[in-house]
Amino acid sequence: MSKTPSPSSLYWIDKLIAHKTISSRSNLALVDEIKAYFHDLGAKTLRTTNDEGTKANLFITLPGRSGTKAHGLVLSGHLDVVPVEGQTWSSDPFTMTIKNSRVYGRGACDMKGFVGVILGMAPNIAANPPAFPVHFALSFDEELGCLGAPLMIQDFIAKGYRPRACIVGEPTGMEPVVAHKASRVYNCHVHGKPCHSSQPQVGVNAVIYASKIIAFLHDLSVDLRLRETQDASFTPPYGTLVVGTIKGGVSANTVPEFCTFSFILRTLPTTDIGKFEDKIRDYIATDVIPEMQREHATAFVTLERSAAVPAMREQISDATKSLMAVLQTTQTGHVSYGTEAGLFQASSIPTLVCGPGSILQAHKPDEYVELQQLALCEEWLHNIVYP
Repeated sequence: MSKTPSPSSLYWIDKLIAHKTISSRSNLALVDEIKAYFHDLGAKTLRTTNDEGTKANLFITLPGRSGTKAHGLVLSGHLDVVPVEGQTWSSDPFTMTIKNSRVYGRGACDMKGFVGVILGMAPNIAANPPAFPVHFALSFDEELGCLGAPLMIQDFIAKGYRPRACIVGEPTGMEPVVAHKASRVYNCHVHGKPCHSSQPQVGVNAVIYASKIIAFLHDLSVDLRLRETQDASFTPPYGTLVVGTIKGGVSANTVPEFCTFSFILRTLPTTDIGKFEDKIRDYIATDVIPEMQREHATAFVTLERSAAVPAMREQISDATKSLMAVLQTTQTGHVSYGTEAGLFQASSIPTLVCGPGSILQAHKPDEYVELQQLALCEEWLHNIVYP
């Protein structure tokens, strides 16, 4: 096996990293560039966008020898990356840097390395059609909770595409992953009543009531760890609940009117994630809001779910077995992070998560993927497309 990927893969990884497709920015320039590339190859493309029209998914089909679009293989990757603010990098995060047999750059492993590999394969697939069509599913806002992929999946299914299998190329060290946890992301907004801090009895302190909710969430996370069913194939082997951000108040001498915080809930595939959301909403409705409104009738709390990623359940089909057979392994993994795999699986598309790089490098400064991992990915995908 080669220890380095092809020049075409590195060419595209370089171009992908150079596009600052942070989730807060538009990805249209990159989408247009990829679409033009496939247009020159004679490919069919489907484009879906967010409501604002500032971000797009791209679903591309290179037909098989028979010209059919049915029973194809989907190669799936997201185009967005997480921010670099507050991180100290040894090189420009948006310039591909190769050193010590590694490719450095934001998104190098998560997941522009995989996307670069599949884009690099496209000219050969177009010139030498395999027995089945190959689809490229490129999505937006995966990092914000898989917001783009559902639009794309709904669209290509409505148009009659019925893929036989899907590979989601998240960084797994090129080890096949067949299950992951479900997750939901929430934003909680606590609305109190402001006043001077010398007279707190006439106000409602939004920060205090936010802290009550956060304490409840902590207790719920303990329940997930100690009282719910565990599964040792996951790390950690239980569901988790993490408060990630909080903002409230304007000064120490003002009772705060507003407090906002966000949190993410993850549960095992066998757990009903909805029952935990119900517990949170019930606590807010029956305990927190009535107590706040006894202090002032205008106080209230809103809880919005900003993202919901379904679990990927272990369902090893003949299609996924054939993908793993090319890797010459029967070993499979379960992971605690979420991917778009659960969305494809929910649409009855057998799905495997497997891609170059380590999740331990994702979202960090000096993010990298090893050249040998990229080369292994190339070889695996080539052997799948041309068995």
